Parts: sequence; structure tokens; C-alpha cells
Amino acid sequence: MPRAKSWGYSEKRILIENYEKLTIKELEKLFPNRSRESINNKIKRLKREGEIQDNKDNKTVRRSYEQRGKDLS
Repeated sequence: MPRAKSWGYSEKRILIENYEKLTIKELEKLFPNRSRESINNKIKRLKREGEIQDNKDNKTVRRSYEQRGKDLS
């Protein structure tokens, strides 16, 4: 099984800077060489390390639900 590609400093910064305002689908477009699973795992690690707060803004949360075809009400 191939070893996972480690995250570079600039990738990590881009993820941290965009986490609150982008949905996972939008983050996937920013990181075309990363799987959704890889992005989610990095987000979880960064949250544990205190580098990302779980503070998605309401517009982002709403877009996320719309992208998944779910109703927020």
C-alpha cells in the first residue's frame, strides 16, 4: 500500500485560511490531488492541535447543506 503524501506547509496554511468559509466540496476543488478523506482527516488533526476552530459561518453551513441536497429547516 502506498504511503500517504504528507501535507506541505503552504497546503496546510491554505486549508486553515479557507476552512471557515468553504464547504468540503469547495475545499476539494482547492486540493485536486487530495481525497475528501485526506482533507477531512487533516481538518480533524488541525482541530485537535487547536489550529482550526469549528466556527463555520452560517452562509458556509447553508451552502454545504444545499450542495448535499438537504434542507436546513
